[in-house]
Amino acid sequence: MATAPAPQRGYFAEKAHRFLAALVFRDFRFLALATLCSGSGAWALIVARGAWVYSIPELQGTWGLWVGLITFAAMSPRFFATPFIGYLADKVTRKKLLQWVYALQLAQASVMAVLVMVGVDNPWYVVLLAVINGTLRATQQTAAQSLSPNLVDRERLPNAVALNEAMQQGSRLFGPIILLMVAVTVGSASLTNEGEALFSLGSILFTLGTSAIVFWACAAFYLIALISSLNIRTVSSGVIDRRRSFWANTAAGFAYSYSTPLVFGIILMALAHCVLVMSFESMLPPLALEKLAPVGPDGEKVFNQNDVYALMAALGLGALMSSIFVGGIVSHLNRGRVFLLLGFTSSLTPIGLGLSAQTGISIIAAVLMGLGTSGFMTITHTIIHSVVPDEIRGRVASVYSMHVGGSMAFANLLYGSLADFWSPGRIMAISGAAFTIVVVGTIIASGFWRGIYFRGEARPVAAASPAGGD
Repeated sequence: MATAPAPQRGYFAEKAHRFLAALVFRDFRFLALATLCSGSGAWALIVARGAWVYSIPELQGTWGLWVGLITFAAMSPRFFATPFIGYLADKVTRKKLLQWVYALQLAQASVMAVLVMVGVDNPWYVVLLAVINGTLRATQQTAAQSLSPNLVDRERLPNAVALNEAMQQGSRLFGPIILLMVAVTVGSASLTNEGEALFSLGSILFTLGTSAIVFWACAAFYLIALISSLNIRTVSSGVIDRRRSFWANTAAGFAYSYSTPLVFGIILMALAHCVLVMSFESMLPPLALEKLAPVGPDGEKVFNQNDVYALMAALGLGALMSSIFVGGIVSHLNRGRVFLLLGFTSSLTPIGLGLSAQTGISIIAAVLMGLGTSGFMTITHTIIHSVVPDEIRGRVASVYSMHVGGSMAFANLLYGSLADFWSPGRIMAISGAAFTIVVVGTIIASGFWRGIYFRGEARPVAAASPAGGD
């Protein structure tokens, strides 16, 4: 008897299978949801803290410095804490580490909401909470990046890494856009003394105020991430040589990263990319004021926190699209070519955003900038996690995070401080031009990078641990 042919997938089903292949694994779906929600909470906190600083009149004149300092506090733990975090990600059960992190993130976001709710306006409290949040976020990112390859098979490993990064980068869209919806729904009446105090949702919003509701929304993201992580079943960890000291085991991650040309090269390129075209968080409030804010009756532009949320959401929209697209690239040659294209996109779009004089053009440039920068970083993550052996993946991920996060912390502090004196758009245009020179330089001067761009020489050499799908 002849066997009936297998049914053919439709066009959209085929594309979904290609770009979302790793989602067939149950545990990876829960990890992706947790990463999306925790990332949304983190990005929402970044823009909410910046908007909160700009709402305090007493800080006027040093707004940029404070936003830069708070952003530095949130990112600097990725520099000084990641060696310990990488050791933990290889020593303890990765899913348990994630669950504890999400619980602590929920607690610190709740404390921030309470402080805003009771009217505390001392920015040093926010700096301290930002350090805690940054340490927890660095732990979450390293643990999630180390765990995701354990949840899929070898064939879908590049897609899993890309999708995990897509959830992280795409959360720039969901976090700020939810905050924008909350702020618009609550409205400015909650910040005034108008209206009667009735026992209703309206009176609750009136009591808490828009800013406090925004921070409670950040806490809600972490709660969903915690619930999702509790559903992960896969137990995995790295391999730690118990005969050697903590420092010796940690040094193994640095030794591997610095002695493997492909890994070291990608780390250096990611570092340059992050310093020059991704360290814009501290400039979001002044940039939103410069590009999106309307002119008031007195001829001065009026700051509105919703403009900050809208700008970050535009960046996040591009980030989500490019990260998912990169996850569907199966050819090493095509991935290299797209890597180069996204390098130029990352460098040219900040110039367009920095020099734009119209709101619509600024939003379009922000979408394209998010598309270029996030797609570029997704490919760097994909290459590293496809190459690094599982037993040392946590420590190498921490080395990568230390270079990337540490450089972004210092760059945000610098850019935020400069924004008090110079146009943030001009700063962004200059840094974009600098990265254009870097990309052109890699093509002209380095056979190593030409091999990656034009011959697809960034190939996986290590397999993930076996995993089953359902």
